[in-house]
Amino acid sequence: MMEEKPLWPGEQAVRAAASPQPGVTRVAAIQRRGRWQVCARCGARWCTSQYVLPLGGTYCPECLGLGRVTSRDQLWRAAPPQFPQRSAAGLCAWQGTLTADQQRAAGAIQQAHAGGQPILVWAVTGAGKTEMTFPAVAAVLAAGGLVAYASPRIDVCNELFPRVRAAFPTTPCALRHGREEQAYGGEPLVVCTTHQLLRFYHAFSLIIVDEVDAFPMHNSRLLHAAVAQALLPGRAPVYLTATPDDQLRQAIRRRSLTVTYLPRRFHGAPLPVPRLHWCRAKTLTGGFQPLRDLIRRHRQARRPVMLFVPTVPLLTQLTAWLRQAFPGERVAGVNADDPDRLVKVQAFRDGQTSLLVTTTILERGVTIHHLQVVVWAADHHHFQANALVQVAGRAGRAAADPRGAVDFFYHRYTLAIAQARRDIIQMNRRGGFS
Repeated sequence: MMEEKPLWPGEQAVRAAASPQPGVTRVAAIQRRGRWQVCARCGARWCTSQYVLPLGGTYCPECLGLGRVTSRDQLWRAAPPQFPQRSAAGLCAWQGTLTADQQRAAGAIQQAHAGGQPILVWAVTGAGKTEMTFPAVAAVLAAGGLVAYASPRIDVCNELFPRVRAAFPTTPCALRHGREEQAYGGEPLVVCTTHQLLRFYHAFSLIIVDEVDAFPMHNSRLLHAAVAQALLPGRAPVYLTATPDDQLRQAIRRRSLTVTYLPRRFHGAPLPVPRLHWCRAKTLTGGFQPLRDLIRRHRQARRPVMLFVPTVPLLTQLTAWLRQAFPGERVAGVNADDPDRLVKVQAFRDGQTSLLVTTTILERGVTIHHLQVVVWAADHHHFQANALVQVAGRAGRAAADPRGAVDFFYHRYTLAIAQARRDIIQMNRRGGFS
């Protein structure tokens, strides 16, 4: 039988053996409370007559993706970590300068963290949210604490990891998600998907949840519970997003969630306002001619173009049409189930691909310089207002080229299109733009 690896401080794991390592506590992985079975790893509960195993006992259906938990298992929990204290000076190697708005938000984050209060940083896309968290992260690392940057999206984690590692070069940093096979090795700084937080218990002094409203965290009891359980008692999360959902907005109105606003991008330019293009219905389902002149202009200016579509069949159609219409361009298409997604996105980022067709899987966490954005069939029900705001926010993010173009093609002028455009205009006004 293969020997199980020991747990690092703050980790929790399912074990069947009876004697834990020193400093590790154990609890029943599934506990019965009246007519309910409750999973100690994720907090899910179900009726005792559900999810019964053939040989007796039960299992948790909600956190099955991290490995099966049964009523015959134990959950081992290692004691919280305590790293050596260090001087905060020199911990952060980021050479940039925070704007006045960013400094205000950074101070609000530190104040909320010190008081054990949750805080939402409601900032426009491209505001430099990650950089605003660096002072709080440096303070926690200096005090010997464990820090996590967590996001519901793998692509966001992959975007964050090199930036965080470069900002804190003397601090070991781990990347954890379902497509990253490297095991956790006790690093004080972790970038991970929110699902991976279920592998920790009372471990982190600070958890920063980037794109908190993104699928699958939106309305997910499981993932919000994962954040709460992974934090040390008395600590609260920092949430980052440009498009808070109704649950977060209600918490702000109830004053159970502190909020700080950033209505301007770090480079001071306004958000690109989407241009609207009406099309016949049959044009949206296969006649892509309205795109020809627009893409030609973008490519003559040597600008990469990201084209968002609502469905995989339409992605396949549009990718094939682009290859035929622009034989001299390098075209790729990606969706959530594409095994080569990460490679294709990196090729686009490196300039090896000039036209990238994608579903909403890339609505967040991707920064490409000089990018131009097109949304095809923007009236499809898959494009909710929040998604359209995030998609539009991919353009104009670089200080050297802050005025990227965003174009929506549609047949029906939907409430989502109107709301997304209105939200962008209102945020620009809040930032001082007419």
